[in-house]
Amino acid sequence: MTLNWSYLYRQRGVLRQLQLLVGAPFIILTAMSGFQGPVYFALFTSAFFYLTTLILFFIRLLGKYWVGLFLIQMIHDLLAAALYIALMGIMIDQTLGQSYCNFEDFPLPCAYNIFLGASVCGGLCFGLYLLSAYFRCTSLIVWLHEDDAAR
Repeated sequence: MTLNWSYLYRQRGVLRQLQLLVGAPFIILTAMSGFQGPVYFALFTSAFFYLTTLILFFIRLLGKYWVGLFLIQMIHDLLAAALYIALMGIMIDQTLGQSYCNFEDFPLPCAYNIFLGASVCGGLCFGLYLLSAYFRCTSLIVWLHEDDAAR
């Protein structure tokens, strides 16, 4: 079994690696923040998309590729981008809710910086997934246009 090493250096491979590198801190920061209401949803959703991104990355790295996988990856990226907007909103709301404790001599533990970091990571994840979905959609349009031209 050989690995598709060239995938690691291509545009889509680098985007997948960046999604994994930015998604991991989002999960860690969300888990560190303490579990409150919507943070459960954020943690579950980000972990789900992290694991599915990891699976899709390894399938592509192993050289297994078919047209159905392309469509699955496109739908995955569009869903992840849409849900990371919601996750970013949740983290921004939690950050604003913790803004009172961002004073120097506040005696209790404060999760403001953790929520702020998670908000930034959520925004980066949204941008990376949206960029990946954009590249996949344009590739699909080009492929369909070439298929029509061949007929």
